[in-house]
Amino acid sequence: MNGPTKPLLQVHDLYKAFPLSSGISLMPGRAKGPTVKAVNGVSFEVDRGQALSLVGESGCGKSTVAKLVTGLHRPDAGYVSINGTNVTELSGRRQLRPFGRRLQMVFQDPFASLNPRWRVGEIIAEPIHAFSLAASRADVSRRVEELLIQVGLSTADAGKYPHEFSGGQRQRISIARALASEPEFLVCDEPTSALDVSVQAQILNLLKDLQDRLGLGLLFISHNLAVVYHVSDLIGIMYLGRLVEFGRADEIFAQPQHPYTRLLLDTIPDLEMRGRSRAPISGEVPNPISPPDGCVFNPRCPLARDVCRTELPPMVTMPSGTSTACHAVANRWGTSEAH
Repeated sequence: MNGPTKPLLQVHDLYKAFPLSSGISLMPGRAKGPTVKAVNGVSFEVDRGQALSLVGESGCGKSTVAKLVTGLHRPDAGYVSINGTNVTELSGRRQLRPFGRRLQMVFQDPFASLNPRWRVGEIIAEPIHAFSLAASRADVSRRVEELLIQVGLSTADAGKYPHEFSGGQRQRISIARALASEPEFLVCDEPTSALDVSVQAQILNLLKDLQDRLGLGLLFISHNLAVVYHVSDLIGIMYLGRLVEFGRADEIFAQPQHPYTRLLLDTIPDLEMRGRSRAPISGEVPNPISPPDGCVFNPRCPLARDVCRTELPPMVTMPSGTSTACHAVANRWGTSEAH
């Protein structure tokens, strides 16, 4: 009898802090200076074929999570596991090579992420050569053509340079390059934020279609809940380095629990003009160098009480399966079961 299937991606209690200066400490064990806790105890799981979106305002740590997952940063604590293997314990090209192939990233800016001196065919073929995925030059060319068609471009585009394409087309090239290594998981760091609104939907639809057809896992980073609505199975709401709400996308959109999630949803235009009352987000994100005590959202929270200013709220799991870090929600449900 087979045991339970391991999640494709597991992130457990990730911490990452960045120093604010490059000063050298002469005393062993002494901190070099103040740090910013970009990611502070983040945990989640994504199964094969699932799409998780991490959403929050700029500076909340979501892009740092993406870079920790892909190995561009190493965590200070916690770990990232792929198919049950703790990849944060691995080092060296030989150990990391198989996981680099399985997990690829689509970057935010398609104007900066493509080498302007390479033709598109060379850009897409680079991972094929790097991971020895084709036996001959003809096989490489065929695979590049397949990938171009897969992302909605022409095979003739292989001979062109990136500057000959629009922003949306360049992002399609970036996606083709990411798919070239035949990955199991894609990390997309705000892949539509640099594009015109009219093009964003096309790229989102492409990513969703590829996910469904190829069975890809997907981690989607965004600052806009409206953008991720149609591509997400799961949604995690981040604020000042922490996850404050996590659950199924339909549940979070239908019944948001955390006050911050509700405020984010209130920023989405009401195209149906239902006339419901709204409470736009007020105030600014606190200084991440010295975050507030207790719940980090308490200075902007309309439900803040004394306990919110002194105690960090636990992650409460509700009957719907959504988990929320909020004292008001914990009191309402009378439980403190951790996610």
